[in-house]
Parts: sequence; C-alpha cells; structure tokens
Amino acid sequence: MNDLDATIHHLRLTLSQLDAGEISPEAVCARFRLAALQWNGLPQRYAQVLERLLQPLDTAVMLGEESCSFSRSDLVQALGQWLDHAAQLPR
Repeated sequence: MNDLDATIHHLRLTLSQLDAGEISPEAVCARFRLAALQWNGLPQRYAQVLERLLQPLDTAVMLGEESCSFSRSDLVQALGQWLDHAAQLPR
C-alpha cells in the first residue's frame, strides 16, 4: 500500500467514524484538508468541491453541531463520492 492508498483508506475510516458519530466535525475537516494538501496532482477543482462539502461541518464546529441542520448521512455520502472520484484520478 503506497502513501496515497493509505490516505484514501484513512479517509474512508474517517467517514465511517463520522457516520457513527465517533469523531468530531473538526477532526473530519482537519483530516480531509490535510489529505488534500498532501495529495500530489489533486486538481484545484477537487479542492474547491471539497471545501464546499466541508462547509456544513465548519458551521457545526462554530455553532455547535446540534444547532446545525445538515444530514450527517448525506454529508458522509457526498464526501464518500468525492473520495471515490478523487481516488480514480491518474497517479
């Protein structure tokens, strides 16, 4: 398993933890942002889409998760789709 495969695996685990409520939104944002910074060849448009997907989690961090109206499962699904597409990029 190379570094990118390990990163992808780690992000999938992060999504499972988010779906189960075992990880904070802040940690999810940090892990995805760090991975995007370290992801050689990740197109700018992928980074932009990722930022839009992470916005509800950022809001949850600022306002408290209970006061935010976003579907955790929808967000996990959207981030999972982003990760699936990013993992298919040429290496």
